[in-house]
Amino acid sequence: MHRLFPAFALALLGLAANPILAQAEAPEWLTDTEKSEIVFVATQSGAPVEGRFKAFEADIRFDPAAPEAGRAEVLIEIASVDSGATDRDQAITSEGLLNAGAFPQGRFVAERFRHLEGDSYEAEGTLTLRDVTLPVVLPFTLAIDGDTAQAKGELRVQRLDYGVGQGQWADTSMVGPEVAIRIDILARRPN
Repeated sequence: MHRLFPAFALALLGLAANPILAQAEAPEWLTDTEKSEIVFVATQSGAPVEGRFKAFEADIRFDPAAPEAGRAEVLIEIASVDSGATDRDQAITSEGLLNAGAFPQGRFVAERFRHLEGDSYEAEGTLTLRDVTLPVVLPFTLAIDGDTAQAKGELRVQRLDYGVGQGQWADTSMVGPEVAIRIDILARRPN
């Protein structure tokens, strides 16, 4: 198991206003990477294309009773992309798109969590792709059963804002400008 949590995501929790108290108060969660996933959905020539990142890890500390004390950092290995087609995976990791050679990891850091209502939360933080860091808000639901938690959420980004689209890949008629990043994270409190 890797340390993980919602994500690009998913991906996620940041330091609260008092980082010393935040680290002391919020419990750690370990992600079950076999039962978790970070998925993206883009459009290619108008048709949806789905893929996932098979390798990621996260440092997650979260308490639903005090979400403001939580923090998370998720690191995604760009070269672990799997879209179901080798040639498409090579294009995704090429210099024109995510450029895994120069920028091997994507990073989500949650700096603030908010409880909205019921099982709905928001993680406010930053997403870094191709060395471009921008603010994002990841809405997610959280279900906790004993020492097991499942978080599901979706974040939409404009790929060109991150420089994901150089040369021929800047043409949004070939690959659409918006990409959805979905997380489905299963995590457990350590014994």
